[in-house]
Amino acid sequence: MSLNASNLNREYPVKPQPPRQERRIGDILVADGQLDAGDLFKALVRQQHEDLHLGEMLQGLGYADESSVIAALSEQSALPVIDLDAEPPANFLGRLIAPEIGIRNGFLLWKQMDDTLVVAISDPMQMGNVTDALAEISQSLQFVLASREAILRYYQSAFSEPLSEAANLRCPKQLSTRGWSGRKPKIIGWFLLITLITGATIAPTFVMAGLLGWILIALIANSSFKLMTLISFWRGRNIAPPSARAEKLPKISILVPLLHESDILDRLVERMSALVYPKELLEICLVYEASDTETKKHLAARHLPYWMRSIEIPENRLQTKPRALNYAMDFCRGDIIGVYDAEDAPEPDQLYRVASSFENAADDVACVQCRLDYYNSETNWLSRCFTIEYAILFRVVLPGLQRMGLPIPLGGTSVFFKRDKLEALGRWDAHNVTEDADLGMRLHRQGMRCICAPATTYEEANYRMVPWVKQRSRWLKGFLQTWITHMRHPLDLWRSLGPLGFVVFHVLFLGTFTSFAAAPLVLPLWVFTFGVELPIYQTVSPLFLNALVTAFVATEILLLVLGLVALRQRGEPRLIKFLPMMLFYWPIGSFAAYKALYELFARPAYWDKTQHGINDREYQAEIDRLTAVRE
Repeated sequence: MSLNASNLNREYPVKPQPPRQERRIGDILVADGQLDAGDLFKALVRQQHEDLHLGEMLQGLGYADESSVIAALSEQSALPVIDLDAEPPANFLGRLIAPEIGIRNGFLLWKQMDDTLVVAISDPMQMGNVTDALAEISQSLQFVLASREAILRYYQSAFSEPLSEAANLRCPKQLSTRGWSGRKPKIIGWFLLITLITGATIAPTFVMAGLLGWILIALIANSSFKLMTLISFWRGRNIAPPSARAEKLPKISILVPLLHESDILDRLVERMSALVYPKELLEICLVYEASDTETKKHLAARHLPYWMRSIEIPENRLQTKPRALNYAMDFCRGDIIGVYDAEDAPEPDQLYRVASSFENAADDVACVQCRLDYYNSETNWLSRCFTIEYAILFRVVLPGLQRMGLPIPLGGTSVFFKRDKLEALGRWDAHNVTEDADLGMRLHRQGMRCICAPATTYEEANYRMVPWVKQRSRWLKGFLQTWITHMRHPLDLWRSLGPLGFVVFHVLFLGTFTSFAAAPLVLPLWVFTFGVELPIYQTVSPLFLNALVTAFVATEILLLVLGLVALRQRGEPRLIKFLPMMLFYWPIGSFAAYKALYELFARPAYWDKTQHGINDREYQAEIDRLTAVRE
C-alpha cells in the first residue's frame, strides 16, 4: 500500500488506533514467501532472550530486508507506505518540533492536510508515544509508514545545523567548561603569571617555600589516596564477578569517533566484527567529521554490514570528540551506549559481560567501565611504562574507588552507559578535552555509580615521546578544566560528593597535575638523599626538608608496590622486571604539564589529536592471542 500527496484524501481514520494484531508480521512474511517458516521459529526463540521487536530481529539475523518488513507492517497495521526520498516532508513542518524528539521516537512530520497532520513513522507500535509527543501541536493525526533509515537521513540532511549546535550545549551550563573561553582565560593567565614573577622577584624565599609546601601536601595526599585504593582493592579482590550472560540481552549502540583514521579503518571493522554479541542487538556507529575527506571516502567505498553504519558530523567551530559523541547519540537506538576508540581490540565476549554487569547491578548504576590494556607493550621502554601505568589505574585504583563508593574518573573508551541516565546527565561536555573523567564526576554528583567490569579492551600504547607528551598534555589540561568547572561552587561540590569524595576529587585532578608539574623541583631530592647539598633547598628548614624527602621516597616506593600488584593481576609478570624504569617515566610528564598549563589559558578548546594504528600491524599476532575466544 503506498501513499503520496495526490491520494492523501482517501478515507483514513483521523484518530490513531493501535496496530491490528490479527496476524503477526512473521506470519505475513511467511505467507508472502519473504521468510522461511524455520527462520521465523528461530527468530521467535531468540526473541525470548533479547529485548528486540520481531521486525528488527529478522533484519538483524538477515532473514528479511527492511522493505519486506515495512510491507508486512503496512499489511498488519493498515498504514500506507511512503518514499521520503521521492517526496520529502514540507519544510515548514520542521519548525513545529525539536528534531531530537522526532529522532528519539522515530517519526517526522510529513504533510499538513487542513486540520490533519500526517506523520511518518517507522514502527506502528510507537503511535501512542508519538501521539503524546504531538498532543500540543495537533489532536488530529494520520500516520504513514517510512523507512527508519530514510527518516534519519532526512533529519541529518535538513537539521544538521541545529543538531550540531545542540551537540555543543548538551551539558548543563553550570557544569560545562564552555564558560572557560574567549578572553577570560587569557586575562586570568596573564594575571597569574605576572603575580608569580612579581612574587619571585620581591620574595623568592617565600615563593619557593610556598611551592615546596604545596608539593609536600600533594605528595602526602597522592600517597594516601593510592594507599587507600590499594587497601580497598586488596580487601575486595576475592569478590566473584557476575555471570557472563544476562537473562534478557539489551540492544547496545557503540560510538566509534574517527578523525583521519582511514589507515586503520579496515582493521577496526574486523575487530568490531569479532564481537560475539548478537548482531541484531548490536549497532556500531562509525562517527567521522565532515571535513575528514579521507575517512569519508574510505567509508563510502566500503560495504558495511547491517549492524554497522557511518554518521557524519557537520563542520562546526568546535571539533572535539565529546561533541561528535553528543551529535551521533541522537541517531542511536540502543538502551546501552558504549564508546570505543579506532585502535581498540576488545575481548570478543566483552558486551556479554557489560550486559551482565548492568543486569546484576543496583538501579543507581549508570555506567560500566571495562579495563584498558595495551597490545604493543613490548615496543620500547615507553610503551612498557605506559602499560604498567594503565595496569595500576584500571586493575587497582579504579576497582578500589568503586568498592569505597567514591567517584571514578572514567576512561575515554570501553565505557558503557544506560541511555536514560546518560541523557539525564546531559551527555558529554563538548568543551572539555577530558570529557570522560569529567563525566565520571558529574555522574557521581547526581547520585549515580560506575562499576568496573571484568573485561578488557586492548589499545595501542603511545610509544613515541613527542606524541606521548601531546596526548598527556591534553589529559592534564582536561583535568584542570574539570577542576576549575566543578570548583565554581565548592559548597555544592562538597555536598554532592561528600567529604571524602571532595578530597578525592582534588587529589585526582589537581593532585595529578601537581605531581607531574612538580618534577623539576622534586627530582633533585634523589641527589639530596645521598648527602649532596643543593642551593634550591637551602631556603627551607631541615625539619621541613626531611618531611619532603620522606614523602617523596615513600611515594616512589608505593608506586612500585602498586605496579607489582597490578602486574600480578594482569597475569603476565614479564613486565615486573621493568618496574624500576617507572622512576624515569613519571618525570617526563612535566613537559606535558607545562604544555597543558599554557594551553589552559591560551588554547582551552584545542584538541591535540593522537594518531592511531602506527604499529598495530606488527602486533597483530599478539592482538589475536589477547582477544582469542576463551572457553
